[in-house]
Amino acid sequence: MQTYAPRGKIFGPILPQFVLEKSITLGAKVMYALLCNYASETDHCWPSQATLAAKLSCSVSSVKNYLAELVREKLIEIRHEQYRSCVYYMLRPGELDSRKPHKTPIQSIPDCPESEIASPEPKSGYLNNLSKQEKKNPPLPPVLPETPKPLPAPAPRPVGGGVSLLDFEKAWESYPKKEAKSLARTAWLHLQRIGQLPLLDEIQASIRRFAGTESWQREQGRFIPQMGNWLRGQRWLDPVSTVVSPERESRLKVEHMNREFQEREEANKAKIRAEMDAVRPLFTAFAEKFRTRGEEFHEPMVFGLWMYQHRKNQAPTASDVPDGNALPILDFLKAFQRQRERAAYLNNRDKETDRISKPVSCLEAMRNSAVFSQLFSAREAQLCAAV
Repeated sequence: MQTYAPRGKIFGPILPQFVLEKSITLGAKVMYALLCNYASETDHCWPSQATLAAKLSCSVSSVKNYLAELVREKLIEIRHEQYRSCVYYMLRPGELDSRKPHKTPIQSIPDCPESEIASPEPKSGYLNNLSKQEKKNPPLPPVLPETPKPLPAPAPRPVGGGVSLLDFEKAWESYPKKEAKSLARTAWLHLQRIGQLPLLDEIQASIRRFAGTESWQREQGRFIPQMGNWLRGQRWLDPVSTVVSPERESRLKVEHMNREFQEREEANKAKIRAEMDAVRPLFTAFAEKFRTRGEEFHEPMVFGLWMYQHRKNQAPTASDVPDGNALPILDFLKAFQRQRERAAYLNNRDKETDRISKPVSCLEAMRNSAVFSQLFSAREAQLCAAV
């Protein structure tokens, strides 16, 4: 069995003796030690109740009961400050004032006769002359030794999950609010030094969870805390609310509709590009009829007009250009369009004339009439037709 001496090898919360002697529950005593560890070199701290519950492996209601006991014993004071839910101030206990520093009593030296303490004067002449010189030349005041300058403290060795400032830079890049980077780095190193910094993957996953909440997305991220405050409060341990408010739900619906509209637009653009690529050879062959005679024209504009006519099945091809054509390409396209529109108009007019000139019986007119079909049922229409 291997044993060890705990002193100097154990780090973490320490329970003072005066708290151990108080008539409070064990959970309240451990809570006081935990708050002292959070406060460290200051007189206050602000861990969330969820964080304290996780540290003590208890419920949030138990944490509230322990804090109430410490307040009754006047060991802490709870204040509600801006941007923080609760700030715990460590009150100075009366036991520290009542206890005076313990001094080791100095043992008194027993009285001795002067003849036993004083040294007898030497009778040698050399020694007498030397003593006279010492009386004439009093000794110089003693020179105080220079106080050695304290050596710089060695840099703290990282003991938490983060291993270097490179991890901090990665976490900073994933955090949505880029403010007070130096304060965030200080909080990161402090958590790293006391061994309470989680792994980088855990911090980044927590940042992604909080980034999807309503509070962080409200008013373009106005209520996102600075990364330094988020780290000092160990907010990655707080539960994330998954309830979606009606405002956020409507905003998500609008974003979804906009995304679908953009997808449809992209699909239509892709379809139009594919159609243009498919008919491009026909237009190229048509345009070569005009380039061969040295005509210069703005191809995008001409191609746009040609595509408009193509969608109406009125676009000319290379075979439609006669050999003796003298019109420029734009004028030819417009003349060809007018020709096709006139031909379509004459065709429709002839069909309408044939329909009007054809004799129609009264029974056929009643059978094809929409009004007649609405006034009578199918059986009544058959009877009327038979009559």
